[in-house]
Amino acid sequence: MSDSKAEYNWGDLGMEPMDSFASEIRTSGEFPSLQQHREQVEQLQRRGRQLVSQAQQHSQMLVANLFKSLKLGSERNTLPTQVSTPKAYRFKDIYSSRKDQLIRECQEQERKQREFHSRPMPDFRQAHERQASKVIVHRVTCPTTPNVLKNSRDMEQKRRLHVQQVQREREQQCQLHRMQAPRAKPIPLSSRQPLRSSNRPAAAPPLKLKVEPFNLSAELRVQQRRLFNIQTSKAQEARRRQLEDQRQRAEREAYQKQRQRTTFRARPNPFSQTAR
Repeated sequence: MSDSKAEYNWGDLGMEPMDSFASEIRTSGEFPSLQQHREQVEQLQRRGRQLVSQAQQHSQMLVANLFKSLKLGSERNTLPTQVSTPKAYRFKDIYSSRKDQLIRECQEQERKQREFHSRPMPDFRQAHERQASKVIVHRVTCPTTPNVLKNSRDMEQKRRLHVQQVQREREQQCQLHRMQAPRAKPIPLSSRQPLRSSNRPAAAPPLKLKVEPFNLSAELRVQQRRLFNIQTSKAQEARRRQLEDQRQRAEREAYQKQRQRTTFRARPNPFSQTAR
């Protein structure tokens, strides 16, 4: 049953409504005693229980009638007796089952083929016995006619001549290559003596060199570089300190501004008449 409230006609159920009963009590001008009041309350409770039970019975009857009407309507709309399926569909099921069985068998065969199986060690004894029992037969080609033997001899002679000719051509090419290779010419023989200066003294006196101390510029450059490194390191340190001071000052100012913003301040009353 739904949650919606059902309205019942108390006249159809053969009972007086509660409103008329309450109005009768109100219209009576006399106030009953305590015992009479209790009897009236019990009578009201009994009537209420009877009304609830009758309403439940009535609702059950309505639900039963509704289910009967629905059942009759569904029976009318049902189809006639079921017709037996033709044989073609049964054969279709048979064919599909056989096809599925064949597919399963093929899949099982493929699975077995993919399984690993160790190969047995080959046995060479049979091959050795077969090779030992085999009879070696030397076959010699015998000419059936004299013309075959004659042609074979001519071809063998031509082959040997061709080989000799190729060897001679290779030797000639090697010799020609040696002759064309460049060769260094020897110095021609001469009877002239090397030239000599006439004004050069026979024996020149040895030169005297004066040794003087000297200073390399590398030491001076090392000292200058050391001074330059010290000056640059000091400048970098001063720059770093200056940047650190600026950063700390900026952080301190930002912190002070943030504290000032978060400090509570009383706002002036905008509706006050006093001049500020």
